[in-house]
Amino acid sequence: MAPRKEKSEKTSADHGKQIVYHAIQDAKDAASPEDLAAMDKEINDLREIISAAKVEEKILKANLVTLSATMTIQDLRAGVLSLEAEKATILNRLGPLRAGNVRPVLPEEKAEVDQAWRTWSRHAAGRKKICMNLWDYVTEELPEGKTKEDLWVRFDGAIEKGPSTD
Repeated sequence: MAPRKEKSEKTSADHGKQIVYHAIQDAKDAASPEDLAAMDKEINDLREIISAAKVEEKILKANLVTLSATMTIQDLRAGVLSLEAEKATILNRLGPLRAGNVRPVLPEEKAEVDQAWRTWSRHAAGRKKICMNLWDYVTEELPEGKTKEDLWVRFDGAIEKGPSTD
């Protein structure tokens, strides 16, 4: 081992090809067994505090998720107002029906209308298929910079579903 220098803060020792450095420590800086026991107790206390804080964090996160899933009073009031407006509209539409001025539809008439709907619905589906085939054929060769979407104009006046079968 190399001789210790008084002002040096580290020493070195040769071990073959390696040199190992050691920090010089004063004996007065060493912790006593009582100090070490107090540090261990403090570490354990802090670990318990951390685990308790983690449990509390989980509980608070669960509460936050629950609270954010519920609607606010303002949202509930707005929903109630819109539902009341919808109810008033429906009652206004229902008024003439309740007055008795409307003749009930006979089952035979309803069946006849349903049959007509199915017939014309099939015709419309066939025409739509023909239209789409022609569209694909016509748009096979488009000029540069043009796409099918640029040329297509959609008319959404078509009825998508048929009459109810009550």
